[in-house]
Amino acid sequence: MNATLSRDVLIRRLAAATRAMGLYTRGHPHIDRNVSALSDACAAWLQESPSLVIGFLDSEIVVDSAPVRQSGGTLTGLARTLARHNIDKISLFRGLTKDELRAALEIIAGRNGGPDGHDAVASRLGEAGVRHVTVGTISLEETEPQPPGIQGAIRVYDSAMRTAETFWETTRAGQPPDTQSARKAINGLAQVVTDDRPSLMALTTLKRHDAYTFTHMVNVSVITMAVARALGVEAGLVREFGLAALMHDIGKSQTPLEILNKPGKLSHDEVPIIKRHVVDGAELLWQLPDMPPLAAIVAFEHHLRQDRTGYPEAARPRRLNLCTMIVSLADVFDALRTHRPYRQALATDRVRAMLAEQNGTAFHPTLLKRFITVVGLFPVGSLVRLDTGVVGIVTHEHPEDVFRPQVKVILDAGGHRLDEPYLLNTWERDADGACAPAVTEAIDAEEVGLDPLTLL
Repeated sequence: MNATLSRDVLIRRLAAATRAMGLYTRGHPHIDRNVSALSDACAAWLQESPSLVIGFLDSEIVVDSAPVRQSGGTLTGLARTLARHNIDKISLFRGLTKDELRAALEIIAGRNGGPDGHDAVASRLGEAGVRHVTVGTISLEETEPQPPGIQGAIRVYDSAMRTAETFWETTRAGQPPDTQSARKAINGLAQVVTDDRPSLMALTTLKRHDAYTFTHMVNVSVITMAVARALGVEAGLVREFGLAALMHDIGKSQTPLEILNKPGKLSHDEVPIIKRHVVDGAELLWQLPDMPPLAAIVAFEHHLRQDRTGYPEAARPRRLNLCTMIVSLADVFDALRTHRPYRQALATDRVRAMLAEQNGTAFHPTLLKRFITVVGLFPVGSLVRLDTGVVGIVTHEHPEDVFRPQVKVILDAGGHRLDEPYLLNTWERDADGACAPAVTEAIDAEEVGLDPLTLL
């Protein structure tokens, strides 16, 4: 079968399966037959390529950059269904199963809700556990689709970190930074936050000493967008929150390095200089024509506290906006769990306890509670010790019990590396009703000489 015919067959099977979803009740044999045929076509394609992108541009249908011939009205229904959701791109990735494909088609066909935007559809796909099908819109700056899972998250994260570094260095040199590149990085991060939040959040737990400034910028942005989505903030505004979060500390690019990286306590004269970064950041961002005003506001406010303390002192009597409050939490959370020249990193559970101590003073009580729920007690990528003494990495969070994640056990109770690591669901019970071993504490990966990325 030649490539053109393969594309024709695949797109027609997609149209038939989508149409069957709309015509027949769940479980009808016509649905199963059409989904199976589409699944076979996708499997054949994804055997040769890691991904498959189907684009819909006006009257054109493109499969992996090649147009598909259309005849009659066969594809009209498919185009109409996608147009209702403002979807003009569907990406499929290797590893796609028939059940996952069926779940995706039910959502796209509108079985799980009425017509709405592609962001809402993408959110539903994520909630349904669909990881190998994504939807979106096509822009002039379209980028290569990223594979699902940790490897795709790493690519997007590292790209965002390089963009943050370039933005920072350009600003420090006194040159106008590229705001559009920053927006593009945020769009990539926002998509992964929607499609695969656990993988991206796992990357924020890593401690990179050599690039703290840029990883901190990206981490605060990722955490802010994850919390904003959990609060029901509209997708477009989530990206604005993410951009503001990425820029929250940009004023420090104007701070002398000897003060910024000082290992000891700042002197009386140095404190006002470091505090100046909130004003410098706001002024810098306000002058950029393509930067939303929210970014300047957050840069100015992110060290103000809920109890009206903090700095800049002249701005204390003011009501903080939601983005500022989330960024302030994400900023402190990420800073405390990361090694700095002047102190060691703290375990994630200790950081959460410290945040809780400032409940109602530095942070809004309701927001703090939701924040802790989103970041998790033991997030994916955390190294933990169980009550049996073994050590493992968290690979999955239980949706209802944050104290009992899934753990990949790496070290035995004596601290020796296992030849064959194994998965343990700490929420499961044995035949007598007794719970599996429980997590007792989070530990620093460096203490036990493990690299979370390789373990994941």
